[in-house]
Amino acid sequence: MCNMNLSKIFISILLVYFLIIFITNKYTQLQLFPSQQQYLVEIEQRLNSTSSASTSTEESPPLSSTNIILNAIRDVNRPMVDEHLHGKNKDIDPSIAKNICSNFKCAGDKECLSYPYDDSDKDRRRKKRRIFAGGLIADDSWHAIGANALETFGIFHSIIFVESNRTQSFQPRKLRFVPGSQDYELLMSGIFGLDTPVYVHQFVYEHFEQPIIREHLMRDAILQKWKELGMTRDDVGLIMDVDEIPSRKVLRALQICDIFGHHWDSSFQQTCRSPLIRLSVPMFEGSPKCIHQGNDGVQFGRFLQPAFVIGACIQGIGDSKSHPVAQRTHKDKFGNPQSHRKKGYGFKFNYTEIDKMNQNKEIKNYPLYNAADFRQMVVDQLSFGYGFHFHNFFDLSLHKLRFKYAYYGHTHKHAFDAPLGAMNADMNLFVKCVHNISDDGNRKRRLENGLEILDKEYGLPIAMQLPEYIEKRHEELKALLEEDEREYGRADLFDGHHLYGVHMLTNPGKRHQAVGNKLDKKE
Repeated sequence: MCNMNLSKIFISILLVYFLIIFITNKYTQLQLFPSQQQYLVEIEQRLNSTSSASTSTEESPPLSSTNIILNAIRDVNRPMVDEHLHGKNKDIDPSIAKNICSNFKCAGDKECLSYPYDDSDKDRRRKKRRIFAGGLIADDSWHAIGANALETFGIFHSIIFVESNRTQSFQPRKLRFVPGSQDYELLMSGIFGLDTPVYVHQFVYEHFEQPIIREHLMRDAILQKWKELGMTRDDVGLIMDVDEIPSRKVLRALQICDIFGHHWDSSFQQTCRSPLIRLSVPMFEGSPKCIHQGNDGVQFGRFLQPAFVIGACIQGIGDSKSHPVAQRTHKDKFGNPQSHRKKGYGFKFNYTEIDKMNQNKEIKNYPLYNAADFRQMVVDQLSFGYGFHFHNFFDLSLHKLRFKYAYYGHTHKHAFDAPLGAMNADMNLFVKCVHNISDDGNRKRRLENGLEILDKEYGLPIAMQLPEYIEKRHEELKALLEEDEREYGRADLFDGHHLYGVHMLTNPGKRHQAVGNKLDKKE
């Protein structure tokens, strides 16, 4: 009897112990990973309190840049800006199509798109291609999500977002876009178009993988969902991150135009040797006014994403029996091939191994594309200017940005110690741009008057055409940086080539007093 009582007491103590651990973990998780909505509330309170000092009590505080974007995307009943040309279910007008397609050039200023049909052609393609979109999503701000929704409104057949319970470095994170959350409800409210369904796939995967393999596994879920949604050989798949935004103009062209060389032929004669189009886009760094300058005399810095593939050449959609399988460089924890194609199977256009298989075949087919191929295969991309990269367009909390660099793809060991501008060359460009000081010493530079040049030569994203958005965003960033620098300092001498050391510090902060000596050591 005594032993039984001792056992019960022991079990009770264990239960209390585990309950304390559970409550402690939950509390810690809430402190480490507050919801995006909490951040937005805090942001609005801070902005309203700072602005009230300069306005009378009768005046309502001005909108933040975040709310300017949110108000725009919540207007889900707005008409499409190009509805007169591309309204729902409209047949392709050959005269309009010819004009649209002739305005696009590929790398090297080559013509690459056309609509080689007239009204009298009975076999011409009359319906626009459907575009199935998909990408990864995590702590992306409503600036990036909203800019994407404004630009692509009403065009996509559907869009799939994949959210992971862990970062690429395997750090746990609280799932944000879950049913019932305000972020989820807004994402589902029609912001990408009332006829454009949005799906969120929660990627809960507890096996440690190399960061790049984890990303590819997440993107593979997009291809699986496309198949469930009825994608066909005639449709187009687009994989992007939410801040990699194709322009509305190029999306309309790719719905309509044929690509020279039959690269988007959807018949069973399609070989899939080169079915991918990758965009080359300008890169904004945190602010609309901070645009990367190119190297070697190129005006704009160029970012080579997002990517499109015709359905006939997508794994799970195309005819797998007619196409050889590409060998891969890595395997996941379950032994499945992942990551890059091996040399000879299409990597950097080297098809020597596939060509050996095709030697005695009448039709020489090449491997179908998986999600990794969307991101990694080399192609003749469209020429510059058909999209935008909203890089590091965080909501008004630099904690989120530091968390990204601590735990996501390009991890930085001192993300919560070093000055923001000493993280990497991108952040150095951003800090100097917002403070309007010279880029001297940094390996990356901003394009002077880049916004005006982009507007004149290619046009601005729709988000940056919203009244007051550009100025408001830039003003807010300056205030945030000054606040961050009081804590972490500023390092204008950081050059983007070398590891940060305290000798690069130009304005010390509170945090520097505690950790400065540690940071002076090499990682």
